[in-house]
Amino acid sequence: MTLRNPTRRTTLKMMGTSAGLIAAPSIIRPAYAQSNVLNITTYDKFLPEGFVEQFEKDTGIEVRIRLTDDQGKQYNLLAAEGADPTTDIVTVAGHRLSQFMASDLLQPIDPSRISTWDNLAGPYKGAPQLIRKGEVYGIPLLAGFEGMVRNTDYTKPSDSWGLMFDPEYKGFTTYIISDFVSITMKYLGYDGDFVAYVDKPEEAQAAVNAARDFLIEHKDMVRKFYDGGAEVQQMLVNEDVYVAQTWSGPAAKLIMDGFPIELSIPKEGTYGFLYSFNLVNHAPNVDAAYTFFSALLANPEVGAAMTRQSGFASAFSGVDQLLTDRERAAIALPEEQIARIQFFAEENRDMKNEMIDRAVAEIKAA
Repeated sequence: MTLRNPTRRTTLKMMGTSAGLIAAPSIIRPAYAQSNVLNITTYDKFLPEGFVEQFEKDTGIEVRIRLTDDQGKQYNLLAAEGADPTTDIVTVAGHRLSQFMASDLLQPIDPSRISTWDNLAGPYKGAPQLIRKGEVYGIPLLAGFEGMVRNTDYTKPSDSWGLMFDPEYKGFTTYIISDFVSITMKYLGYDGDFVAYVDKPEEAQAAVNAARDFLIEHKDMVRKFYDGGAEVQQMLVNEDVYVAQTWSGPAAKLIMDGFPIELSIPKEGTYGFLYSFNLVNHAPNVDAAYTFFSALLANPEVGAAMTRQSGFASAFSGVDQLLTDRERAAIALPEEQIARIQFFAEENRDMKNEMIDRAVAEIKAA
């Protein structure tokens, strides 16, 4: 596996050894500069309610939260709003950052304005995924990966994505199609991240077609396709499915809660990602955003709460010491599995998005 990220090894080591409720969403009103207001778009289970309440009490800044469950929807909204955004801070996954930046939707962050910047864990302070032309474009929050989960009461151990296609579990598997196309490409021996296909559209299309046809051939394995973490958690808890592709966070949260779930990285490998808080270009409440960033990093308990709620590994220093043995075990993996994680690269994103989006539509229609 090619090492594309100079800090990847240390980042992965931390993911292997460390790692509620969310504030009630408020209606996002038209954005006008208000020093006592901050609009944040983020995922469910990312911001601890207690932290938000204490921040509002300490600063007098009202936090208005809008929940998102899809990077594409978030991008489309910001692009449509242009120079008049209705949010100040958004949560972007690392492999989508270049898309947001190419459309001039984000502004660089000045670490000198964040008094607690040094409370980020070492490998994340200079995460290459968040740096462009020497400028920082995000506050690292949580790290995760695409994993395979199985209900240990009803399935046999396996170190291969092939378990998703085992006839024994016909009708008891699930996945997010857009994510699983890339993983299926890797399973079949292709480059699911498309880095190898720069300036090779015909080769890329052939690889996508192979994965698409394979998934269509095995479509009867799938109970249903899902879209979000809460949905796959419910399917696993209800025993509607026994095997699934899912983000590491939702699976780890089930393990923390005591469900008979095993999370693994199969021998064929998988893809990793980093979530960050990002400052929107033309954000009306920039000063409030920096006040929020400083408060967010002030106490590792906040990072621990984010890990407990989301299941993802924290980018904040000192979190590992605050987790219980069960919580640490839920987000820890053997080193040989950790080595199988390849962080999503940013090369060739347009080609990848276009071809995979088309493949997803074709799989659904088949």
